[in-house]
Formats: sequence, structure tokens, C-alpha cells
Amino acid sequence: MRISTKLITITLGSGVIVTGLIVALVLELKSVSTGYTHILQGPVVQAAAARQAQVDFKVQVLDWKDILLRGQNPEERAQYTDQFHAQEAKVKAEVGTLAASVDDPTAKALLTDFLVADDALSAKYQAAYGLYGKQGFDFKAADKMVDGQDLAPNDIFDYVVNQLNGQAVDAAAAEKAKAVHQLLILLTIVGGLLLVDSIVYCSVLFGVLKRLGQLKTVSDRLAVADIEGLSIDISGHDEIGGIGESMKGIEAALHELLAVHAA
Repeated sequence: MRISTKLITITLGSGVIVTGLIVALVLELKSVSTGYTHILQGPVVQAAAARQAQVDFKVQVLDWKDILLRGQNPEERAQYTDQFHAQEAKVKAEVGTLAASVDDPTAKALLTDFLVADDALSAKYQAAYGLYGKQGFDFKAADKMVDGQDLAPNDIFDYVVNQLNGQAVDAAAAEKAKAVHQLLILLTIVGGLLLVDSIVYCSVLFGVLKRLGQLKTVSDRLAVADIEGLSIDISGHDEIGGIGESMKGIEAALHELLAVHAA
């Protein structure tokens, strides 16, 4: 193989390795991006949805208080009663959708507990509303029936958000560890390939330099017709081997000329 062909092959091999590294890094970045996107679209979004449901639940409680405080006015009582029931239905729908979407079993169980607690609270609100009407819309007794009953369901949202945020942190840490592990494997493989490529390159280069040194020694001796004991052993199927073969011809011609001259 020609020296130029060897060098071109080694150079192309290095280029292939570097290109493979770039492609692998791009794929790894894509994988990391997909992993973090899943986290953002999963527990992070779900935690935000849980917090929004908690806000809506608090609005529902405020709507109940507005019923009690302004119930003496029939129009306002009807307005806030409808508003309360609409908000109640909205919260149940939000929590139901969220419970169906979360993968974390603890968060799912907590959301299910909220729905059960909210159903029980709805029954208490209904009973308190009946008492409220019977007592001429005096809010004290009705308020006492449900006073503080919203605290436990409200706390469930805090537990859900903490659970989902913890899941997001754990998932991000796992994704980071996975990316670092895969990157180390990739760099090890590429480093090994580049090392082999460098060894081959240096082997070819040192071989060429050694044979060129031999070629120069032979050339210097042939230049002054110093052929006594000269051994031209520069073989190979490349440019240097070709020059070595030519020098063998020169050596033979010098032997003939010296023989003629001696005669």
C-alpha cells in the first residue's frame, strides 16, 4: 500500500471517529433533553396543577363564606350559591383529571383521599346550608358546622405538591447520573479508538522514517561508489520500496563498472 494511501486511510479513520463522537454527543443531548422534557411535562406540571386546584379549593371555601355573609339578600344568596357549586364541581374535575394523570402512587392515593374528603365536606356544606335556611339565614350555626373542615383537605394538596416536587428532583438526579454514566462510556470508547488510531499512525510514521534513514545511508554510499559490503534491504510495496529496488539496480551497475575498470 502506498504511503499516501496509508496516511489518508488513517486520517479518514480519525475523521470517522470524531464524526461518530459528534453524532453520539448530539444523540446523547437529545436523550437528555427528552428526559428533562418528560420531567417538566410530568411531575413539575402536575405539581403546578395540584397547586392550582388548591387555589380553586380555597376560592370554593370563600364562596361558601360569601353565601353565609350575604345570604340575607336572596339575589346575592342565589349568586354565591351557584358560584359555590360551580367552583366545587371545578375542583372535583381538576383533582379527578390530575389523579388519573399522575404516575406516582403516593400522589395518586393522596388525590383519591382528597376526593373522598371533599365528598364528605360537600355533604356537610349541604347540611349546613339547610340549617342556614331553617334559622332565617343566621350564619353562626351553619358556620360552626363546617368550621375548620376544609383544613385537612387543603393540607392534602401540600402533601401532593411536595411528593410531586420530590419526584421531579429524584427524576432529574437520576437523569443526570444516567447522562454522566453514558458520557463516560462514550468518551472511554472514543478515547480507546483514538488511542488505537494514534498507535497505528505512529507505527506507520516511525516505519517510514526508519526506512527513509536506511534509504539515505544507501544513497550516500552509492553517491561515492562505496559498495563494498553494501546490503540494500529496503523492501515494500510502496514508494520507498520502489526506490530501494532502483538502488539495487544502481548497485549492480556500479559492480559492473568497477569490474570493467579493474580489468
